[in-house]
Amino acid sequence: MNEENENYFIAKYVAGACKTDDLINYANYKLNNGVYSDELLDIIDAEPKCWGIVSPIFERLIAQLPSFEDSINLIIKYHLKLIASEKVDPFIQFRQLLNDINNFDLYENVAKYAGDNVGIEHLYGLYYARDDLDVNDNDGVVEISVLMQERSKKWLSEH
Repeated sequence: MNEENENYFIAKYVAGACKTDDLINYANYKLNNGVYSDELLDIIDAEPKCWGIVSPIFERLIAQLPSFEDSINLIIKYHLKLIASEKVDPFIQFRQLLNDINNFDLYENVAKYAGDNVGIEHLYGLYYARDDLDVNDNDGVVEISVLMQERSKKWLSEH
């Protein structure tokens, strides 16, 4: 797991997008890749394997957890980099972004549109614009995908 993926995982944890199994899988991955700590073993050995037991152990493992707001921004950046790379389906990736920030209120403190509190209002609108297309409008889907890639690049250059 490279540093960017590690930071993304920790940000998802802070944003409330992880489950107990995610933390256990994380510990297994680290141990299987030669990283050892008592906390990793404690996560694996925890009984019962439930959030209330595993989560505090995970928090002891991380030197400093980012703030909720920093985590949301990191998650957005992570997904928009992937969309901007043009190597993923923007709709699938943006859906994952929305899932990851589900505990963040995209309607709180907005100036005009949902998501403008974190600068993703255009992407949010484009994502849902697909619903207005005819079922077989592949050209429309491609056009929206390109616009999502362009908006992702713009967001990355501004943030």
